[in-house]
Amino acid sequence: MHESFFTRFRQRAFWLKLTRDLLIIAIVVYGVSLFLQRDMVSGAAPVLSGESLQGDTLTLHPHETTLVYFWGTWCPACKVTSPAVDALSQEYNVISVAVASGTRHEVLDYMQANHYNFPVILDDAAASNQWGASGLPAIYIVRDGEVKFKTRGVTSQWGLEWRLWLTELMG
Repeated sequence: MHESFFTRFRQRAFWLKLTRDLLIIAIVVYGVSLFLQRDMVSGAAPVLSGESLQGDTLTLHPHETTLVYFWGTWCPACKVTSPAVDALSQEYNVISVAVASGTRHEVLDYMQANHYNFPVILDDAAASNQWGASGLPAIYIVRDGEVKFKTRGVTSQWGLEWRLWLTELMG
């Protein structure tokens, strides 16, 4: 009976320490996330429109949920996030902005080589500056002219899909 008490005490101490450590990690990750997003636009979404590489006119529409994706062909983190954005572009409205990625022809070649089909506008630095997309990838979820979610850095498809779903749910 004496050993049982100490065994239970050690097990409880282990779980308390693990919970404490996980909570500290979560707070640090959240703090870093807020720091990385400090320059990203919040509230009213800036105007975003232009002709896509595919020849379509892209613009933010009221009452439509749109994933706005600032990325670059030269960006290693974008190489991880772009496949998720491409998959989501089959179900959701996506406007992507290629930042400092070369000519129309160079970006089209990159898109074809990677089998990406999401719509792309070439950035003239005005859009990325207005949106505060100084670090890439920068992703915004916009609805009714308001930025509902924003994130910078590598993001998973399920994380983006969850944010899109929440935005649709909040309507």
